[in-house]
Amino acid sequence: MRKQSANVLWVFFAIVLMGIASASVVRADERVVAHVPFAFIVGESRMPAGDYVVKEMDNDPGVISITSADGHRSTFMLTIASSSNETPAQPRLVFEKFEDQYFLARVTREDGNESEIVLTPAIMEHEVVASR
Repeated sequence: MRKQSANVLWVFFAIVLMGIASASVVRADERVVAHVPFAFIVGESRMPAGDYVVKEMDNDPGVISITSADGHRSTFMLTIASSSNETPAQPRLVFEKFEDQYFLARVTREDGNESEIVLTPAIMEHEVVASR
């Protein structure tokens, strides 16, 4: 009887582990990997040209993380859900240019869901002045 209880416990433990592993795989698919050929601004962070991974935070879909592929640069940004009339063929990052600076404005994931970073001329002007 004791051995049977132990087997049931191991089966339960294995099922829980499989559920955790499959949840991680699903979340990993919701990231956008992109090569950005120019320096850009996200919020108050200046990011150099390079490869980046952008993904929603697991515990708060209103927050995205932007991390360089080498892991040396990382920032977080509040976003709002957004939609576009066009359906993208693939995940993408959308930038707005103000004066000579690029600002990350929108992230479109593979599932078509979009996250928008609120940008106003006043915000962009403040960041351009701060970068000089």
